[in-house]
Amino acid sequence: MNNEVINILTMAKVIQTAVAPVFLITGIAATLGVLSNRLARITDRARQLERKLKVSTDEEFNISLATELRALLKRSRCIHIAFSLSVLSALLVCAVVMLLFLSHIQSVNLGVTIGSCFVGAMALLICAFVSLLGEVFLATRSMRRGMIFADIDIND
Repeated sequence: MNNEVINILTMAKVIQTAVAPVFLITGIAATLGVLSNRLARITDRARQLERKLKVSTDEEFNISLATELRALLKRSRCIHIAFSLSVLSALLVCAVVMLLFLSHIQSVNLGVTIGSCFVGAMALLICAFVSLLGEVFLATRSMRRGMIFADIDIND
């Protein structure tokens, strides 16, 4: 076999190796969609409560609204952290794919760098999921404490 055929075959193997990280990027993108939706719902709820807070004269009711707003702020922070960590993880996975091809094209052994980037991506993704889990716990705790008020009209 000549060198061109060998080069094409090895490039095909590099492409096969790069497929798994590309699927991981797709999964992270789906997670980003979930995080965006959760943040949008938190933001919408906070805006509704802020409108109610501006027009309400009932001091006790205003305290309850402010308490729920603080809980929503904590939740939004968790989502923001999870979102940021997920994006950083996706960027590292993209770097893994890029380094796989550079390693082949330049005939340089980048195994340690590729492995380090992948481990870093997984660590960031784990932290992102932990932050998402924290937000879910906060949401559940808010519901248990009765901070989601039935008497607040969503359409106002």
